[in-house]
Amino acid sequence: MSANADSGLKGNRDVTDTEGDYSVYPHMDGIKSSMSWKLGSYGEQGALTEDMIGSLCDQFDLPTTLVRDLSAMLGHCLNNDDDIAINLTEVRRSQAIERGQKHLKQLLRKAKQSSIAPQELRNALGSLSTYFASTPEDADLLPQVLDKLETATTLTQDIEDDIRRILETPGAAADMPPSDKRFSSDKRRQYIVESCFYTWCGTGRDLGITTYSDGRPGGQRQGLLIEFVQAVVKMITDPVQELSGETIRKDRDNFRDAQSKEAEEFWAPPESGNQYT
Repeated sequence: MSANADSGLKGNRDVTDTEGDYSVYPHMDGIKSSMSWKLGSYGEQGALTEDMIGSLCDQFDLPTTLVRDLSAMLGHCLNNDDDIAINLTEVRRSQAIERGQKHLKQLLRKAKQSSIAPQELRNALGSLSTYFASTPEDADLLPQVLDKLETATTLTQDIEDDIRRILETPGAAADMPPSDKRFSSDKRRQYIVESCFYTWCGTGRDLGITTYSDGRPGGQRQGLLIEFVQAVVKMITDPVQELSGETIRKDRDNFRDAQSKEAEEFWAPPESGNQYT
């Protein structure tokens, strides 16, 4: 391979990119969940059976209508239909394109060295996305080379040229893993717990949690609210599981903060003028 074989790649930084940087939040499958939720496609009744609804009403002195509403909310949370976006994870445009270009450069070098087979190259390119392509023409560059590779038995110069053209076109290929995997988690737990909080607040009760530090059975965080959330979680997991009391406490605090901010924004007076100016 000549010393300047990849000289065309350094020109990527000189290509004008007028799109600007931003984040998208696509739905991503396979996000790890520590809970064995009973996923499914639930109807109008929701995720809870009549016996479960009756048990929650009796145990926690709740109105049947509220628990039926909770069942419907839980059904939405546990829905596993393809068009239900539960796991929304941030993908930063600039980072996705940068990773995609790094991946492309590695593959181009392998192609020029004949150290990768056509089908291997196709599989590797197939992991990239055209999500950030600026035009339909840009978005078509990657599928074009994938089509060529589908029946290719050797790697030709035009395939290398196609990869180089993608490299010279910002957004034509991007690597789309989350920007920060630490924050990529199953959102179902959050939504399920918040649904329980809405039901609890619907009775006019406070989201109070009692904290003990004497090592008593049941953990540090206890109280009727904790018991209610745990009872619901047990009904919609298989095998039966519980959340940690500390997790429920953190979700409760985040829920309160969100409610407080919504109230402030709703009730805040105008900064100047009146409702017509």
